[in-house]
Amino acid sequence: MSVEQLETRIELVESYSVFADNGHATIEPLDKIALTALAEAQEEGEPDLIIELIDLYLDDAPKLVGDIQRAAKRGDAIAIKRAAHALKGSSGSMGVSQVAELCKVFEQLNSVELDHRSEVLLPLLIREFDRARDALLEERRRRIL
Repeated sequence: MSVEQLETRIELVESYSVFADNGHATIEPLDKIALTALAEAQEEGEPDLIIELIDLYLDDAPKLVGDIQRAAKRGDAIAIKRAAHALKGSSGSMGVSQVAELCKVFEQLNSVELDHRSEVLLPLLIREFDRARDALLEERRRRIL
């Protein structure tokens, strides 16, 4: 991806941030279609697969977000790419598409871009992860009741 394409992608992410911060409708933090697709793998009589996947995601994903934060503070683009790649995959599988999209941007940053972009991207990642975590916890509660 070229620098121009990366800047365009970051501008889109930033514009999404402005849109969301103005109190207007935002993109949902959780893609229910992805959860429905996962639920189709549910075997009758087995524990709820979605609950198990939510628990696994919520156990692993905060660590990866923390890894990205620490790597950004150190300016370690390789560590960011590694953690962002792992978080992108698990987020995409769980339907946490905004986190996955932000991780895609992090994966494509080089060391120079990291210095300039992480100030914008880290708060967005944290906010979107928090929104997704809340939505996943709500989905988990709904399935338990």
